[in-house]
Amino acid sequence: MTVWLRASAPTLALMLLATSCSSGPSLTDYAKEVELLVTTMSSDLDAIDADLDSSEPSVEVIRAYGRNRIEIRTTFLAAFEELAEPPREAADIHAAALEAIRNLVAAEQAVFEQASVITDLEEIGRLWETPAGQAARIADEQATAICQAAEAAINSTQDRQQFVGMPWVPTELQEVVSVAFGCTAEDR
Repeated sequence: MTVWLRASAPTLALMLLATSCSSGPSLTDYAKEVELLVTTMSSDLDAIDADLDSSEPSVEVIRAYGRNRIEIRTTFLAAFEELAEPPREAADIHAAALEAIRNLVAAEQAVFEQASVITDLEEIGRLWETPAGQAARIADEQATAICQAAEAAINSTQDRQQFVGMPWVPTELQEVVSVAFGCTAEDR
C-alpha cells in the first residue's frame, strides 16, 4: 500500500514562526496559533490514515485518501498564510516554513495527480519511486527539518527565564515560550 508522507505538519508550524514586525502578536500568541494549526492538521491526517489502514486496499480508496490529504494540506497552508505577521524574532523561520510547506503541498499534489490516472494498485504503490515521489519525500524531509528547527528556536526562550522581571530588559526578551509541534510521528 502507498505510504503517504506525514511528518511535515510540524514543519508547517515552524513556518508560522517567521515573518517580521514587532507590532504583531507576541511570540507566545504566535506559537500557540501555530501549534493549534499543526495539532489540527496532524489530527486530521491521523484520522484519514486510520481510515486508510482499516480499508480494503483499492485504487479508489487510495485516490480518496489522496484527495483528503491534499485538502487537509491545502487548508493548513491557507491558514498558515493567513496568520498575523509573526514577531520579528520568528520572521526568518516563518518565511522558511512557509516556503517548505508550499513546496510540500505542490510535491504531494504532483504525486496525487499521477495517482489519479493510474488504474493498477501495484503501480500506485510504486509512485514513491518516481521522480515526483522522490521530490515529495525530499520536500517532507525539508519541512520536518524546518519544523524541528522552529520548535528548538522557540523552546530556546527557556534560557530567558533568568531575565523575567528585570525592568531594564525589553519585554520581548523576557518572554519564555514552550511548544510541542510534533514534527515527526514519533513526537506526537
